[in-house]
Amino acid sequence: MMRLAVLGNCQAHGYAHALAHLLPEADVEAFEAAVIRNAKRVPNAVELLRGFDAVFSQDFGPEFGKLQTRMLAANGPPLHRLPAIAFRGYHPDMAYLTVEGQVQGSPLGAYHSAIVAAAFSLGLAEGDVPTLFNRLVYNRLGYVSAFGGARTLLLDQLAKYGLDMAAEFEAWHARGPFMHTMNHPCGFVLADVARAAAIRAGLLPADAPHVAPPCDQLASDTIWPVYPEIAEAHGVPGGMMFKRITRQVAPLGNSTYIPLPRLIRESYQMYRALPEAGFREGAVGKVREKLAALVG
Repeated sequence: MMRLAVLGNCQAHGYAHALAHLLPEADVEAFEAAVIRNAKRVPNAVELLRGFDAVFSQDFGPEFGKLQTRMLAANGPPLHRLPAIAFRGYHPDMAYLTVEGQVQGSPLGAYHSAIVAAAFSLGLAEGDVPTLFNRLVYNRLGYVSAFGGARTLLLDQLAKYGLDMAAEFEAWHARGPFMHTMNHPCGFVLADVARAAAIRAGLLPADAPHVAPPCDQLASDTIWPVYPEIAEAHGVPGGMMFKRITRQVAPLGNSTYIPLPRLIRESYQMYRALPEAGFREGAVGKVREKLAALVG
């Protein structure tokens, strides 16, 4: 039996699920590089990977030690590179908020609404923030027009891996929003990319059927809605319900989906403990500047 390993970020599991369905005669294992590194198990993982017939890997640099792509390619079984999928076209308001280089948590894991964070920093009252979620503000922030540039970036990224997936992109979009968040694609996207990579690697014929594994691993994490005005502009369903990371059931109440007012309330509660400097950097800082001009 052929043994295949998939090494990647959180997308590794979706890629592995796809390869298991595309190549049912193979034994497929997923490895998450950051988890390996944080557990200080890099030497163990490298030794395990040597026992596979081939490794599909996203790109990793020197900070991952012997798991870095260059070293794996030189010292292990045949290595086939996989892209990391990111697309901000549906979720231009999503942002990381960092303080001294450390990503700060939010009510939705690691993801923040740049509008909410900027509004807090500008001193806007919590009750006034929902009024900022409208077409005028989105246009001023460049949210509606972000789709085209995001499409180009994604297709260019795929092309760097020898994957021409313009037709697949249109098919994904025709199904509705194909991203759960800006860096968490739906399972069928990873399945199509895995299929193309397996064809490129010579493991599948060019006419291999597409698959859609029933388990979408990343759907258990945060799911950010496509704001209605942005959704309308791009012809996909929209909404304003935010999904939290799926966790073990708690005994005293559970809230998987939360509406915008609750996201704002819980975000404001968390932001009060953060230094102001964190709101002036990155995507949040850029939105803060534009929002300041809008609200006076």
